[in-house]
Amino acid sequence: MTDPILALDLASRSGWALGVPGARPLSGSIRFAREGHSMAAHFAGCRDWLDAFVAVNKPRVVIFEAPIAPSFMIGHTTTTTARALLGLIGMVEGTLYGRGFDVREASVSDVRRFFLGSARIKSKDAKAATVRRCVELGWRPADDNAADALALWAYMISILSPADGVKLLPLFGRTSA
Repeated sequence: MTDPILALDLASRSGWALGVPGARPLSGSIRFAREGHSMAAHFAGCRDWLDAFVAVNKPRVVIFEAPIAPSFMIGHTTTTTARALLGLIGMVEGTLYGRGFDVREASVSDVRRFFLGSARIKSKDAKAATVRRCVELGWRPADDNAADALALWAYMISILSPADGVKLLPLFGRTSA
């Protein structure tokens, strides 16, 4: 496989990671619209960024973090935040699937189990552990959003290219990739 894989951690500041199996991925984070702008502005910004990004980088597979069931988020998020996240996911799926991209999703627990060795880590602790794990692999995420996208990218590598994915497992304690 030589086509890049794009991983997206969608949020008000979204993380992205892009790369091919066996190579060091690129990563970063982006805000699709300024704080305080309408949800529509965020969705349009997402679509515009995505259009430009995939035109230049030509990923074959795009993976995003699956949303957590709303029943688990009671008391932890607002309706507006939940709507924004689901809207961004819909924007990504609709924009890319309609153009023939292989669009997938992965659960947070599956990604953490693969990348950190356990899914039983509290969210706050998992963010710091994910950044640390990225640094252990020789990656320099801009922030925890980029780190989450890198973890998601590594998880997708493990599915599409198991020989490369096994090298990213925490049990090997690798310090570069």
